[in-house]
Amino acid sequence: MNRPADDQWRRPTPSADGADAEQAAAAYPGPPPAVPPPPGWHPEVAPRFVPPRRLPELDHDAIDLAEERADRFTNALGIAAGVVLILIACLQWRT
Repeated sequence: MNRPADDQWRRPTPSADGADAEQAAAAYPGPPPAVPPPPGWHPEVAPRFVPPRRLPELDHDAIDLAEERADRFTNALGIAAGVVLILIACLQWRT
């Protein structure tokens, strides 16, 4: 794959008879010189983290009880809303 940005790094092609191969090789300056990085160029190393603390033990029975209460409350609220909607529908139908 030839990209225009890579053209500057490609060695010049010599002619078919090879007469200017030496001249083409001399015209190619080669890649730019490698410059060593300045001292201390590495990023700072983060200190090791402290392992997380132990989580407290869970009271599964209390969690189950709270979930059952929430379930009953939700069902009761839904039934109450349904009764109210049925009453409103009956009142609208009567009039």
